Amino acid sequence: MNLAMITQDFPPEIGGIETYAAELAERFAEYCDEFIILAPDKREARVVDSQLSYPVYRIASGNAFMGLASIPEVPRLLEKKGIRNIFHTQWQTLPASVFAKKLGAVQKIFVAAHARELLFNPFQSIPGIGQKFATYRKWLLSQADHFFPVSSYTAGLLSNQGVDRINIRTVINGTDPKQFYPTDKEAARRSIGVNAQNIMLTITRLVSRKGIDTALKAFSSVKQKQPNSLYLVVGDGPQREEFQMLASQLGIADSVRFTGRVPFESLLDYYNACDVFVMPSKTELPNVEGFGIVFLEAGACGKPVVGTFSGGIPSAIVDGETGFLVSEDDFEALGEVLERLFADKELAQKMGAKGRAYVQNEANWDKTAQKLLQSMKDKI
Repeated sequence: MNLAMITQDFPPEIGGIETYAAELAERFAEYCDEFIILAPDKREARVVDSQLSYPVYRIASGNAFMGLASIPEVPRLLEKKGIRNIFHTQWQTLPASVFAKKLGAVQKIFVAAHARELLFNPFQSIPGIGQKFATYRKWLLSQADHFFPVSSYTAGLLSNQGVDRINIRTVINGTDPKQFYPTDKEAARRSIGVNAQNIMLTITRLVSRKGIDTALKAFSSVKQKQPNSLYLVVGDGPQREEFQMLASQLGIADSVRFTGRVPFESLLDYYNACDVFVMPSKTELPNVEGFGIVFLEAGACGKPVVGTFSGGIPSAIVDGETGFLVSEDDFEALGEVLERLFADKELAQKMGAKGRAYVQNEANWDKTAQKLLQSMKDKI
């Protein structure tokens, strides 16, 4: 199969969709006869591209205008490479493929869907223009041949946009079990300089919808019953100081460590140092958790995970098997789950083992890429 990927989100930038694009591209290049990527030009892009096994064609454009800026390049590149099928990591870059298809240069257009991009309208508050943007998005979506949402929740968002269910197949995200795997807990704790009987971990951007306030309130309750407990919050963001103040108000500041961002290679130690991974996200439309790859990364390290019934999280956690789901903002329910997992080490280990097996057998990037490619082949 010959395939081109068009993405407005790609390294050297960092983020969830950047990871999605990069991980799939590595595997698409391996499994396809011919594979290329079109992505925005960025500082340090040449350094990144020189390390890849496939060609990346950089477009001089900001992310938001990638779909329009690449219109002149797409037909020429497709003809040069003998490619007639395109995979988009988001709908915003569709103009390039729609134009190329009208010229007869494209056979099939495939689009991934995550969540926020189907809800966010930058002109929502402007009368008339907001509606025109919504109409434009719906029209562009109607031009694609098939969609791959990363969760059941996102599949529902596509249906709400008028996409026929027959043209939707949910293919969940993955992670790499060779990159995230169980190591010795005590060695990991020494490596990052922590020690406690129970360690709870969150790795995320520090914004309100990630539910750090809920986690802090739940941890406050847990610590009263299990004093030798520590909460690690890895990441940074605009509400870091607000969360630090809340920890102080709750009287748990000495038992909560805000690490800021850490090097990627250190994440393995953080995951392995903890007993439970927690991210009690909230729905704050248009911001919503489309999936939550961090749950898979923690699971791959053999840790039980706890999330909420928010957005696509139920597609990342097998409730009662790899971890638990609780309602949004319900810090009491979250606290009860944490107490149970801290107290019942056997249960925590069993859930962690199932999380590891889930990633190895189902939720890994190899499986995700294979499912996507097979579905695309079936549609051609």
